Amino acid sequence: SGQVIDAAIVDGSANLMNLLLSAHASGQQPFERGRGLLDGPHWYGSYACAAGAFVSVGALEPRFNALLFGKLGLADDADFRNAYDARRWPRLRERLAALFATQPRAHWVALLEGSDACFAPVLTPAEALVHPHLAARGVYATRDGVLQAAPAPRFSATPSGEPGAVPARGEQGAQVLREAGLDDAAIARLVPSA
Repeated sequence: SGQVIDAAIVDGSANLMNLLLSAHASGQQPFERGRGLLDGPHWYGSYACAAGAFVSVGALEPRFNALLFGKLGLADDADFRNAYDARRWPRLRERLAALFATQPRAHWVALLEGSDACFAPVLTPAEALVHPHLAARGVYATRDGVLQAAPAPRFSATPSGEPGAVPARGEQGAQVLREAGLDDAAIARLVPSA
């Protein structure tokens, strides 16, 4: 007649690790920080731009890092020809850091966004709210001036609606304690203003 759905954040987080765990099992992803394909290479990380904002790149596959380097004007640079030589990653990361620091984020967005260079600006929460892709999906919402993530997952037959009002600090304390089984006297001892 029904079932209990046991869904925990920790389970979802662990499932996100399956790609890394299988790569590690095949010898492609060491657990040492900065040595794997997703945390060591110059073509996979975030970089500071002029004026303080950041960009991220994740050009893992050869065609994507070739496109990234081409758009950055590095296609003919011999240093960038062997993207998978881990001995060169620290120096090439320094070079990309220096390059991205020469221009504001808007410059890199204009140059790279919309291409297959595996690039994205690192957005502030306020920027994420109005980013075209995130806005079209309704990923964020504001309620009473407070930015919130919209409910997820989304169900086609039973939509969740908009996030509720954000309670003031302590506003629901007595109610929560009452639901936990405490009586009014115990609540008054714990929360004198209740």
